[in-house]
Amino acid sequence: MFKTAFMIAGLALAPSALTAQEFYRGKQLSLLVNLSAGGPTDTEARLLSRHLGKHLPGNPAVIPRIMTGAAGNVAANWLGQVAPGDGLTLGFFSTVAGASVMGASSLKVELSKMTFAGTGSGVSVTYGRRDIGGGLNSPEDFMKAREVWMGGLAIDVDKDLRLRLQLDLLGMNYRYVTGYPGAADTRLALQRGEVQMTSESLPSYRAAVEPALVVKGEAMPLWFDYANESETPRPTDATGIEALSFWDYFREVRGRAPEGRLWNAFDTINTVARGYERVLLMAPNTPPQALAEIKAGLEALKTDEEFRRDAETTMRFAPEYDTSTRARDILMQKAAPNPELIAFFSGYIEEGKNTMRTK
Repeated sequence: MFKTAFMIAGLALAPSALTAQEFYRGKQLSLLVNLSAGGPTDTEARLLSRHLGKHLPGNPAVIPRIMTGAAGNVAANWLGQVAPGDGLTLGFFSTVAGASVMGASSLKVELSKMTFAGTGSGVSVTYGRRDIGGGLNSPEDFMKAREVWMGGLAIDVDKDLRLRLQLDLLGMNYRYVTGYPGAADTRLALQRGEVQMTSESLPSYRAAVEPALVVKGEAMPLWFDYANESETPRPTDATGIEALSFWDYFREVRGRAPEGRLWNAFDTINTVARGYERVLLMAPNTPPQALAEIKAGLEALKTDEEFRRDAETTMRFAPEYDTSTRARDILMQKAAPNPELIAFFSGYIEEGKNTMRTK
């Protein structure tokens, strides 16, 4: 009789014990994307949403949710200030590392006070219409243009600042058109002829720019960027891009390496933006169990062949996310507001207003 009672008690406890080990069983995880649909962040987030759930105990649905505004900072502010710390929202953000190091006024939260889940590095490609300056047969022909129209997101976002710094380093005469909600919108503006050049990170460059514009001869890559490009070799993710890194492009067209204050500012912000191209964050006070399951799921993707095949088909490379404490510590160190950079970019942003035109 006692044996039977213990067996019944064990059966009664088993489901609750199982549930205690599976935070996401019976729940839904929102993947909060901070830039517009069709851009590289959205493209990569949708890939992640298709595969992350199977690596979380309980196999929850992972649903992308887009929240745009202030060049991506609206979503970061909401996650850090408004979202409940219930573990049911995972922020998948671009631009926030750059915004933090520059002390962007539109970023109202400190990254160090949010719950860190992971980071991902990446490559961005600057590309232009083939009809720039009467026609481009090679990236070097870009230097012959008397004036170019550059498209961006916002005057104080790292994408725009990096492009402006590169054009200033090259000594190009350019007009600056900004205010597009995301990379996909800027790409459409380029196709309509509103702007002539812009940049995108690899997910949407591979998925949209190459097949729709480069292969058809409407646009061509001019150069690409990655973290510490003056010191590290060409990344394998850039295989097949018929262009040089900006560091090598500058040396090719100018006959020397870039240097000086503009280069130092570019190199610093580019290394942060590319080294931490994706930042995965959760709300403050997220339950430790939820965070542990998310991190384990992100790590499991590294050996998920189905995920890698899907990524190679979609983007021609498979992203990997670093969930380690070391990655968190380096991010917080690199992305901490830098007074020297804040002062530099404050003046540089003011200068940009002289050439800026909103879309």
